[in-house]
Amino acid sequence: MDAEIYSPFTVTTTPYKTVNSQPIPLYVLLPKTLPSGPAPIIIHIHGGFLFAGNALYPDWSTSWSRRYNLEHNAIRISANYRLAPEATGLEILSDIRDLLTWVENNLAGYLKSIGSDATPDLEKVLVYGESAGGYLAIQAGLMRSDLVKAVVACYPMTYLDSPWYAKVGDKHPFGIPTINKEETLDKYLATMDRGKIVTESDPYARMPLAVAALQNGLYPEILGKEDEIYPARVLEKMSGKEKVPFLFTMHGTEDSAVPAEETRRFAQAWEEKFGKGSMVAKFEKGEHGFDGEVEYEAPWLQEGLKAVTKAWIG
Repeated sequence: MDAEIYSPFTVTTTPYKTVNSQPIPLYVLLPKTLPSGPAPIIIHIHGGFLFAGNALYPDWSTSWSRRYNLEHNAIRISANYRLAPEATGLEILSDIRDLLTWVENNLAGYLKSIGSDATPDLEKVLVYGESAGGYLAIQAGLMRSDLVKAVVACYPMTYLDSPWYAKVGDKHPFGIPTINKEETLDKYLATMDRGKIVTESDPYARMPLAVAALQNGLYPEILGKEDEIYPARVLEKMSGKEKVPFLFTMHGTEDSAVPAEETRRFAQAWEEKFGKGSMVAKFEKGEHGFDGEVEYEAPWLQEGLKAVTKAWIG
């Protein structure tokens, strides 16, 4: 990995699963200051509207998250996963489940195989993601609450069955004009190899597919309509007595890609279900990805991270 921002880490890669003879990779980032012995774990899941991106895309890596990682000498796992429209929502979620299983069962052996003296502390697992990755981080916490102690979900996609994703509308994330659906998404779907999987891409190369799906309300059609795909439906089915990870979510109030009000609504539903102290939600002025410019010392960020650290590390 050539990106200078990752220079404080030793970066290696290995597949965590194979689909249709195609390996799906993850990256293990070990702080160069990492001591021997047990270390906490951060599992990072990238964004990209579920259509695009890759695990180590440097432009989407925030300085605060790297500093937090280094401050706690945590083993970081950044993974790719199958992307839509080749993959359904359930297939994407199965990748996240298999990623968590790999961390649980294979990370220790992998670290030993690359000569590291660090050992993963499976009692201290945090899942962090942005946008689509925030959605998948929440899903990871709900599906494996026995493993995940805390979730950091930055401007997460939550209500993927809301009108924002499910109805035709005048939607222009980042000011992107209306995409010609027939010339982009329809043409792509017509020629798509159904046996091929896509697990990473230049974010901007596939963004027209995602925006066309958004503007035409096709997310439920592409991802599927099973309840498991929609975290709010998962919450609705829970009693509130279950053990769940602590949730820290943040969102820019001027977000043009993912509605901030949906995060506010989801955070309220989480708190109503699991009680006060189960989450912290912060809403600050800014666009999608606003935390890319946030100072690590920002009081609102430190308030959230302090609560995450307590749930994650103790």
